Amino acid sequence: MLSLKFWVALFFFDITGLSNSLLANELDLLGVAKPTNGLQVMALYVGQFLGSLLFYQGWLTLRWYHIRKVAPLVVLDVVSNIAYWTALLKAGSGITTVVYTTIVVFSALFQFLLFGKRLTYSKMVGIAGIIGFVSLASVDQVQSNSEDAGSMLLGVILAAAAAAGFGLDFVIANYLLEVYSPERLLNQSGVHVGSDDTSDPHLLKRRAAGSINGKDIGVDESDLEVKMLADGDYDECDSGQDRRIEVITEAQLQVVMSLGIIPSVLYFLCFTIPFRQEQIIQPSNHVDYPNGGNWRYIWMIYVFFIMSNGTHQTGYFYTVGEGPIAAVTVSVNKGLQSAIVFLGSDFVYCKVQHSQCLTTLKIIGMIGVVLSVIWYAVGDLVIKRFSSRGNNDFHIMETR
Repeated sequence: MLSLKFWVALFFFDITGLSNSLLANELDLLGVAKPTNGLQVMALYVGQFLGSLLFYQGWLTLRWYHIRKVAPLVVLDVVSNIAYWTALLKAGSGITTVVYTTIVVFSALFQFLLFGKRLTYSKMVGIAGIIGFVSLASVDQVQSNSEDAGSMLLGVILAAAAAAGFGLDFVIANYLLEVYSPERLLNQSGVHVGSDDTSDPHLLKRRAAGSINGKDIGVDESDLEVKMLADGDYDECDSGQDRRIEVITEAQLQVVMSLGIIPSVLYFLCFTIPFRQEQIIQPSNHVDYPNGGNWRYIWMIYVFFIMSNGTHQTGYFYTVGEGPIAAVTVSVNKGLQSAIVFLGSDFVYCKVQHSQCLTTLKIIGMIGVVLSVIWYAVGDLVIKRFSSRGNNDFHIMETR
């Protein structure tokens, strides 16, 4: 059963998925979102950093091993974000979001390659459908914008690359939150953890301290130094050895991932500000778009963009670790989210940006992608339901 926390996080993850794309597109039209100025990537990490401060437990319980385990994900996340936001600027928010649904494909592929998770025939059908319909929409996007075909093609390729990077990011983050969850580690130690326990982190810590000390888990405390690294408390013994109970929570993962703020802010300070005339000011002053050069409006949009990104990233971290049922729900959600952004981009920007306009093939591709993502998520359940119903009907006929 999915928790209320998951559904609240998913709701904000959905809403801000739309607002992120539309606000990023608005900044592009205002002339301040050149791929080389780094403003969009910095906005994401500033927002994520501010979001992590709201859940300060992650900072209070952060330990070096959290950074050591998650640091490779930070690098992958920064590279993937650069690819994604550049793709959005090159190809537009609508088609970028549709291509980005291939994250479902890459997540399935990485789960198979890294953890041996089997791909059923129904999932393969869903994957084939996603690839086919994304390709249909992408080819039409390039052909219908032939005057800028190179830029469109680069945007589609970068969106697919970003989906691959975020897919790997999602799979590893899900693995870390599952394997190093406090509930799982305590249950392995022979302590039953119910839903009431997990809602109280202090109770978790007290029960952890009681379970890891001594023979409850077959450890002789005279031989081991027992450390509970979730909150820094430990019991010392004379031996130089230790038994580490390493725990990673959503809040701690968000804190470490927000460290992407360091390279993004350094880039802004060392490159964007010294070259602000070429990177920000002149492009905006010469853009043929309402409110171009209106810096009060531009900064207002940018602040909203930071807030939207922070909320979106916080929602992501509190949905990614809820297990297989959550993965299905998020997958279906991603398909529906892409459709909303696709339609919203056409509605808001088609009049001023031709690449955002819907065509027949784009609509067919969008519908196909949504149905393929939904089938990928629920196809096994549907087949299982119908096969069990068929077996029951056959059994009834036999008894007659």
